[in-house]
Amino acid sequence: MEFDQEACIRGDAEAWTAFCDETIRLVVASIRRVCPSGRTPHGEDMDDLVQAVYIKLLKNDRRLLRNYDPARSAVSTWITLIARSVAIDALRRRSLDARPIDDAAGAVAGPPRTAPTGPAIPTHLLTARQQLVLSMLFEDEMDVADVAAALGVSPQTIRSTKHKAMERLRAHFQASDAGDDPTRPDVEPEDRT
Repeated sequence: MEFDQEACIRGDAEAWTAFCDETIRLVVASIRRVCPSGRTPHGEDMDDLVQAVYIKLLKNDRRLLRNYDPARSAVSTWITLIARSVAIDALRRRSLDARPIDDAAGAVAGPPRTAPTGPAIPTHLLTARQQLVLSMLFEDEMDVADVAAALGVSPQTIRSTKHKAMERLRAHFQASDAGDDPTRPDVEPEDRT
């Protein structure tokens, strides 16, 4: 997935439309992935969040568009992070708006709202791409072809990324079962396929 960054920064309507058309499925999938099950936005709510993603790219004289560096990340990773950020911000605003003021005192000192439901995975264990692919496959229940289309890569790349991620997870949990230190930073650098 590529886009004409300079043309989008200049305000070229054709380049901007092409960029939006290329990325909208990924933006929608990223927003859905962030939202808790049962609270996934639909209709106008989803449209508002998608629009907020693209508005964020244009704010402050197109600062995010200007700062995008293709050497640091793929377009798909970059737009996914922006979409997730917008969705998380929207969820935080909703939870703050919907919470009665009487509950505020208990929230500061009270226990966490949700407890982890499985073994914790160290953040350094999987690359950002591997986390994204697993999330789309297992949490969003997308098939390999849809994930590949959303990320702009081949289905084989998605299968390979999933396979490498699963190998890392197996090795991590086998090591923790054997008593080895499961948090050692011996992972490979992120693959950019």
